[in-house]
Amino acid sequence: MKRIAILLAVMVVLAWIGSKLSSPSAPTPEPGQTSAKVTQAQAEPAPSAPEKPLSPAEKKAQQIKWFGAETIVAAQRAVRGALKDPDSAQFKDVRANYTEEFGVVACGRFNAKNELGGYTGFKRFVSSGKSVILEEQDNIADAWVAACL
Repeated sequence: MKRIAILLAVMVVLAWIGSKLSSPSAPTPEPGQTSAKVTQAQAEPAPSAPEKPLSPAEKKAQQIKWFGAETIVAAQRAVRGALKDPDSAQFKDVRANYTEEFGVVACGRFNAKNELGGYTGFKRFVSSGKSVILEEQDNIADAWVAACL
């Protein structure tokens, strides 16, 4: 019985020491200040500086960073969906680009097998992820200039 009591006392002491080590100590109030004011001051974050509007270059970089990878994956999926042999699709020079007119789009080149089983050579594509414009199937010249250059 004594052993259990000693073991229980040791565990209580260790738990108390552990709680003191893991929790940060509360700040002491300054003279004339109550502890409620100290915790309230800590709870309120410092006012941040007002955000300035982003320049077009900063906005472009931010949009590409946030949505570029998703757009590229969705664009490759859209290109594959428009091909005769989607499993044969090869991609190169694929990149995300942001324009005010179209938002984030993916531009690049793809190569795929035709209905005879031969690769046709790399052709350009422009895609928002939902729709795709393919070279030799659509008029890509205007879209390429507007979205990819």
